[in-house]
Amino acid sequence: MLKKIILLLVLACAGYGLYPRVMLESRNNNVAIIADFREIQALAKNSGLETQEALKILIHNGLTGLMVSELTGDNIAHGFGYAEINTFKDAEQNIEGSVISILPNSPNYDLLNHWLKIRFSNPNSISHNDLNSKDDNNSVIVPLSINMLKTLGVIPDTEGLEIAKTLNLPVYYRPAPSPGHLSENAALMLKNVHEKYNLAIFSPAGEVVSGYPDVSALANVSHEFKLPLAMVEFAKQLGAQGLNNLSFPNLIPLHSVTNDEMLARRISRDALRDRLIRAAVERSVRLLLLRTAPQNTANFLFSDFSREIKLLADGLTERGFKLAWPENIFGENNNLKFNIFTAWALSTIMLYAIYKYLSRMGMNTNFKTLSIFVIADLVLTLASWKIFIVGRLTGALCAPMIATEAALMAMDFNKNKNLFGAFLFAMVGGLALASFFSVPQFMLRLYTFTGVKLTLVLPPVLVLMHDLKNRIHPESIGEFISRPPVWGELILGAGLLIAVGIIIFRSGNVSFSPGFEMKMRTLLEKLLIARPRTREVFIGYPSLLLLNYLVYKNYFARGRELFRIGVALGFSSVINSFCHFHTPVYLILLREFNGLWTGLIVGLIVVALVKFVLIPLMKFLEPVIE
Repeated sequence: MLKKIILLLVLACAGYGLYPRVMLESRNNNVAIIADFREIQALAKNSGLETQEALKILIHNGLTGLMVSELTGDNIAHGFGYAEINTFKDAEQNIEGSVISILPNSPNYDLLNHWLKIRFSNPNSISHNDLNSKDDNNSVIVPLSINMLKTLGVIPDTEGLEIAKTLNLPVYYRPAPSPGHLSENAALMLKNVHEKYNLAIFSPAGEVVSGYPDVSALANVSHEFKLPLAMVEFAKQLGAQGLNNLSFPNLIPLHSVTNDEMLARRISRDALRDRLIRAAVERSVRLLLLRTAPQNTANFLFSDFSREIKLLADGLTERGFKLAWPENIFGENNNLKFNIFTAWALSTIMLYAIYKYLSRMGMNTNFKTLSIFVIADLVLTLASWKIFIVGRLTGALCAPMIATEAALMAMDFNKNKNLFGAFLFAMVGGLALASFFSVPQFMLRLYTFTGVKLTLVLPPVLVLMHDLKNRIHPESIGEFISRPPVWGELILGAGLLIAVGIIIFRSGNVSFSPGFEMKMRTLLEKLLIARPRTREVFIGYPSLLLLNYLVYKNYFARGRELFRIGVALGFSSVINSFCHFHTPVYLILLREFNGLWTGLIVGLIVVALVKFVLIPLMKFLEPVIE
């Protein structure tokens, strides 16, 4: 009875903490499809279309925003934009470098001329009034070679900005890198471009954020104008994490796949589309950048890209999304924050799991012991609520303890409904974890949950210790080591070690999965909406049913520990699902329900194969089957 009361109170507190997150997720329904202006321009030209005409077609098919990048020296050298770069050398004054000039009679000539000065002059010497005054000098001399300017920003791509303004397309702007001594200029340029064109969002281009390691200048522009920063998923850009942290909460997640990644991993166009949809559905990403096919990889036409935009848009709307520019839901006024109720739920469910485990290990559960746990619960609740690192460590330990207790509950075959009781316990524990960490910093992955790897490793270890202590495994460690090995155990043990290694290696957001598995995942997503996790369907629940059968038949007594560890891995996966704080709560619950029933079906099939196929074929292996 006490157990039910505790779980109901934990569930109530978790629900209280999750309610604001669920409400936020329910209105975070806008998704924008973005494309690169210059890529569209090239495709349109090859198809005999005007750029504006091509964009209207794409807008009709679902294009929601336009990516416009600052032009680099390499872009200028290849004829883009309204500037030119030439080598400069003055032997008398011993000056070498490049001269950058705005082309005569260019659209926005005066504006570009001033912006050119901003890019390569000392910003402290330029007043705000000077930036809006006319200057007849249309060139600057920089002490950098043309080769050094290739990757550096020169002038904004006003052609793309003007077309986006004409078509009322939100602009995703990408400032290019700056020379180290002119890092403040990138921020000043961004500020002026935003004042002129009212940018929707931005993020720096290039391998290194301008000004790194001090990236505060760009972040200050974000805060001054409430201009969101596109938080690019899995970015390897040096300084990106620091810029994300400084720009918080003005952040909107964006997913894209670079041409290099598409070529290196041989990502098909269908797989690319599925990946973008998955980012929106599973990780709450609301900006999707769809690139055209990399050069020289296919006969890719504008009609192909237009069709892809339409298919992506249809895939999103079929899943209930609205094609519109997303809002910054994590702004200053959101009410997602740590609170004492979710802190109590977290500490209580963790200490309850620890208490149950120690009781299973023989701890004396008298009134004194219970009092100590109650006092510890109160202290830990206050500490987790007020001290960030304590809450973080509590969560890291809570996850594996919940998984361990759920696994041991499920394997208690002397009780009725052991599986469903364990499943419900895991759900309550998972919701307690999710409620405490439902704050923007974790939902945006600025802070990572530190218990994922621990949840994969600790539950199997704790289950093994429990089984050896209580002689559920019929041998002690000494007896196991001293006797000759059995081939069946060696094979299963080697398979388990390989499986655990693969699981740990692949845990995280970017997994290394073979093509057939990705196809199976895509199929399951289409059939079930929320794809169940592989470790639950093919390891956890099948191991539990097979273990139940082996115990009932008194088979394979020495090797059952392998399946008990498999059960622990399965419940570890259940808990880890709730630690994906960027995934909508309803999707997590649906995924776990799908994992339960599909895992049971797979488990029943495994048991049938063992009973009717494997055992009849192995009756002569007496050391393995007992």
